[in-house]
Amino acid sequence: MNKKLLMGLAAFCTMGLSAGAWAADAATADEVVAKVKAAAADVKAHADVALSEFDKKDGKWAWKDTYVFVLDCASGTMKAHPSEKVKGMKLADLKDKATDKEIGGALCAAAKKPQGGWVEYMWTKPGAEGNHRKVAYVLTAGDYQVGAGVYDDKLTAKELEAKTMK
Repeated sequence: MNKKLLMGLAAFCTMGLSAGAWAADAATADEVVAKVKAAAADVKAHADVALSEFDKKDGKWAWKDTYVFVLDCASGTMKAHPSEKVKGMKLADLKDKATDKEIGGALCAAAKKPQGGWVEYMWTKPGAEGNHRKVAYVLTAGDYQVGAGVYDDKLTAKELEAKTMK
């Protein structure tokens, strides 16, 4: 009996540690805000020279399960993105993967807010199959808009807006 109990406890602990390791691979909203602010400062300081760094899947602007992207809302294009399919895309063609609703305009509108803003949509997640709920933080940086998102089924743009305003 004790052997079964110990084996069960060991299995439970192993699953708990594994779940913690998986959670550690997911970017947090705080990390997203910090990365976007750092990326925005880089874009402001180095403009077009900095943009190629955002196209690298294994560069400093891609971490855990997310990445920084750069929009050019004035021209209506995705200026920099680690996916060749998305880089250069017209913002009007950026669509929520579940509803087919255009999201480029929403990202640009969120970036116009003084502290930046958050937008919820369904998107592909690096290293995972299917579409996942993403909440992206977007901030204006000179002539561009810089964003990154957290993949989360529970966080809402509204609660993240409140957190960002602090």
